[in-house]
Amino acid sequence: MSHRFAVVYESNADFRTATELADQVLIDAIDWLDEHLIADQRTWIGMVPVEQQLTWKSIRRLADEAGIKAHGHINGSPLELDAGAARRAIIYLKSEFDDLAGILLIRDQDDEPARKLGLEQARSEHRGSPVIVIGLAIVEREAWVISGFEPTNEAEKSLLETERQKLGFHPQEQSHQLTACKDDNAQRSPKRVLQVLTGGNFDRERQCWHPPSLELLHSRGSKNGLSDFLSEVRIHLASLIGYVPGNES
Repeated sequence: MSHRFAVVYESNADFRTATELADQVLIDAIDWLDEHLIADQRTWIGMVPVEQQLTWKSIRRLADEAGIKAHGHINGSPLELDAGAARRAIIYLKSEFDDLAGILLIRDQDDEPARKLGLEQARSEHRGSPVIVIGLAIVEREAWVISGFEPTNEAEKSLLETERQKLGFHPQEQSHQLTACKDDNAQRSPKRVLQVLTGGNFDRERQCWHPPSLELLHSRGSKNGLSDFLSEVRIHLASLIGYVPGNES
């Protein structure tokens, strides 16, 4: 039976990055699962039947059209930043799909550290089924991708070294030091750095999480939110399919 996981995201690139990373975790965690079998075990839902993407922006409208209200405190506490949006998304998805096994909330932190508190607050209101996974990129999705970048030739080695000198730190190992800003050409913009390193080629981006090892991604992603996301997928989603914590060889 295929487990259905709905994904709330900001852009198509966010959806693909998060779900492909999650697939890597599922395959790694479950010894009998491979790339040929995984499509039979999970389904990523990024749209609703009315052909609307499940972006944070569209879900607000879809929830309003469905008459869904998400007001008031959560567990007696005022709402933190993004708690209302996450709560609305969870309620809407639970009403739209009666067979969801999980919901992934994929979000850029940008320059709002309080978003983590809000997402966790909304999740605390909905324990049980479906399970809820939080993927908060610090500061943006591009930081996750940069942390998996490994030069494949001399030209890329040169680009990486130039960026290291320009930034004053290794972007792969310290991507959390990049800065979310409205100017994508700013020196510390993760979008600019990723554009330079990959030439804006999404296929090259994908090589930053496949084939780099999950161990490498965990190590470099310990401060940019990637390691936390990978761990949540392993604990909350892989266990639904067949992963038993503590049974690793």
